[in-house]
Amino acid sequence: MPSSSPEPDGIKTSPSISYFYLEDDCNGLRMNAANVGGGPKKSLKIRRFEPRDFSGAVDLDSEAGGGHDPYLLTFFYENYPTTFLVAEAEGRIAGMVLGFRQSPLEGRIFWLAVRSGHRDQGIGRRLMTELLEIFRRLGVVSVILEVRVTNKKAQRLYLDLGFEIFTTAKNYYPDGEGAIIMRRSF
Repeated sequence: MPSSSPEPDGIKTSPSISYFYLEDDCNGLRMNAANVGGGPKKSLKIRRFEPRDFSGAVDLDSEAGGGHDPYLLTFFYENYPTTFLVAEAEGRIAGMVLGFRQSPLEGRIFWLAVRSGHRDQGIGRRLMTELLEIFRRLGVVSVILEVRVTNKKAQRLYLDLGFEIFTTAKNYYPDGEGAIIMRRSF
C-alpha cells in the first residue's frame, strides 16, 4: 500500500515509541506500562500503523464489533498516516485508534478499539493520549468524537481525558443505537 500523505510535513512522530515512564517533557506524555491499569509489566509500543499490521487490524476491528470494510483501513493508512496509531504488545496489535483532521482546526477520532485480552491495562488511554498530542502539534484547537450511549466505560475514559458532552444523536448507529457527541478543546 503506497503512502501518500496529505498531512503537513514537519510533524515529528516516531515510527516506534515505547512508553516506560510518565513524563511531561513538553514534547508529549510518555507513560509507564507497568503503572497504568495495574496489569503485569509488558512491552507496549504505540506507533504508526504499517502495512504489516493490516491483517491484525482487520481481526481487531472484527473482534471489537466495528464491522468496517477493510478498505477503510487502507484509506486511513494512505490519507492519514500520522493519525492512524496502533498499540503493539508482544508482537501483536493490541489496540488501534483512527483519527483525522476534518478541518484545519478540528480533529476527529473515528475509531478506538482494544483487544478483549488487553482491556483494562490503559492501552486505550495511551492511544488516545498520543493521538491528542499529535493533533495538538498539528495545530488543531478541538477534537470531536462520538460514542455509543451504552458504552459507559468509553464515556468515562473520554471525560477523564478532558472531553465534554457536546450533543446527542438518536439512531446514530446502523443498529439504531444513539450516540453521544463529545468535544475537547486545547
